[in-house]
Amino acid sequence: MAGSAGLAGCFSDSETTATGNENGAGSTGTDGGGSGLADDTLDYPAGRPATEVQFNRYSLGNYAHTLQDQLFEQVARGYADGTVRPDLLEELTVDGKTLTLTFPENFKWWNGDDVTAEDYYVGLEIDRLQQPEESNIESNTLVDDYTIERTFKTAVAPNLMKADVAETFVNTPRSVYREYLTKLQDASSQSDRESVTEELLNMKITTQQLIDDGLGNGLYEVTGFNSSETTLEKFEDHPYADRTDVPKARIVPETTADVDSLAVNNKLDMNPDVLMSESQRSSYPDNLQNVYRLNWFRTQKFTFNFKNEHLARLPVRRAIAHAVDLESMVAAMRQAGTVGSPPEKQTALRSTIHEKYLGSDFVDSLIDYPTSKDEEGAAGLMEQAGYTKENGTWVDPDGEKFTLTVLTQNNNTQVQATKVFNDQLNAFGIQTEISTVSSSDYYQRLQTYEADIFWIWHVAKALWHPTAYYSNNFYGVEVGDPSSGDTGPTGKPFTTTIPSEVGAKEVQGSGQEIQPATLMNELPSSESEEQVKERTRTLVRWFNYALPDLVFVEEDSGYWGDVGDFSMPAEGDQELNTNRPGQFSFKKGWISSK
Repeated sequence: MAGSAGLAGCFSDSETTATGNENGAGSTGTDGGGSGLADDTLDYPAGRPATEVQFNRYSLGNYAHTLQDQLFEQVARGYADGTVRPDLLEELTVDGKTLTLTFPENFKWWNGDDVTAEDYYVGLEIDRLQQPEESNIESNTLVDDYTIERTFKTAVAPNLMKADVAETFVNTPRSVYREYLTKLQDASSQSDRESVTEELLNMKITTQQLIDDGLGNGLYEVTGFNSSETTLEKFEDHPYADRTDVPKARIVPETTADVDSLAVNNKLDMNPDVLMSESQRSSYPDNLQNVYRLNWFRTQKFTFNFKNEHLARLPVRRAIAHAVDLESMVAAMRQAGTVGSPPEKQTALRSTIHEKYLGSDFVDSLIDYPTSKDEEGAAGLMEQAGYTKENGTWVDPDGEKFTLTVLTQNNNTQVQATKVFNDQLNAFGIQTEISTVSSSDYYQRLQTYEADIFWIWHVAKALWHPTAYYSNNFYGVEVGDPSSGDTGPTGKPFTTTIPSEVGAKEVQGSGQEIQPATLMNELPSSESEEQVKERTRTLVRWFNYALPDLVFVEEDSGYWGDVGDFSMPAEGDQELNTNRPGQFSFKKGWISSK
């Protein structure tokens, strides 16, 4: 995912500047303003260097997640009101168990080929045919060059059917991926299918191949790259080309560049999914202003690995939640540029959707975990689990010392939050040590599940919906494949018991036996909104009671830009209450020079 969004609390109206007028003070033109008009280029930070990534979406180890977002058209989008609507698509319609996707006829790949429904269809079918029995899709039918019918195996709530394709991209050009689809169609066994999957995992599409073969379809195409920048030019055959007079763009990698220094020195024109924090406002030039802000869908968490004997004990996990000050962790992230605040309740959902899916009475009844440090409560929970403190350090019921390993990515905001988390646990007497991994290697390392606690984003899809938070993977709540045994890769049990009463801290009587992994797997296929709510409330009761993860920040997002040199859409100009509104505006051609 692209960098973190920045700062806690709400901006006043004066702190978010609309740019269709002269409210954005600061110099314009080439005399000290942003670099945009001086060189006809919109400069902004995003992702990793193009030299470090590749564009085969099935090879996740070094996949260009963030650059993909800039260079490919998106099929449909989720919005903050919970709806899913077409983006590239002309129509997205539901009839019974079938979702019909209607594509426009005027989009092209950079190589001049027409973008057709088949370019998306081959990706849908590759996804389905790798494990057809487990897929919730009965069939994908290519009706004609611009129409796909996607039929589900069971009745599914219409908004969930649309959510199934939301935030996905036309990034499987038929010229590249059709051969893999053919092999999967010809496969006669699961072993044969796995062989094709292995081929897909090993295939790479380099940035140079992306350029040479014209494999993008966005408004701006890649013309060059090195370790410090990716250069783009407007693709004149794109339907949105006439909307904007900005001919070029330059992406600087946010993982290696000093984005803050570039902004201070007026060398950036926009940060497409990051808000300027209070600490940055005083040092940034006046022509750089926050343009738009929204309550983002994204949260971040620390996941507990139950394979560690200490973290397998519920009182220890609860003690950790009491021993750390979430406010301090988020404050450290604000200094690094993040905009956000701690969650008031441990539900795993973004609090802005609590009312819609849980209701205030339900939320009020849940267990309260402190957002500020409660060492007395933490000590009581450790003692409840049989631990004692010797010379300032907690030892287990056998009198043995222990150390927990904490894995994090080397992005500054994650490092700062993890350091505070680590320091506070050590100060409380739970010994921990941090293992920091580069962003290019982090997800491969994460999936070994060898750490005791690991940082990760807590959202599987850019949606304000329970399925985005309760996904059965490391972006949601990792439990694993229920057919693989009693527990999954992080030791979380497939069958567990929770209290029958909402908010109870202990199981009384027989309690309620549930299967969290199965519930999460079934959630996206719920037949109605009422079933979505029922399953979500059960999962929230489990999460709030068992604390499999600790969510520590709910992020806010938006974007800032050079309002002296550029007109950029703000609230009211366009509907921007969607993921990465600055990037969305750039891709739609809504940004122009003044």
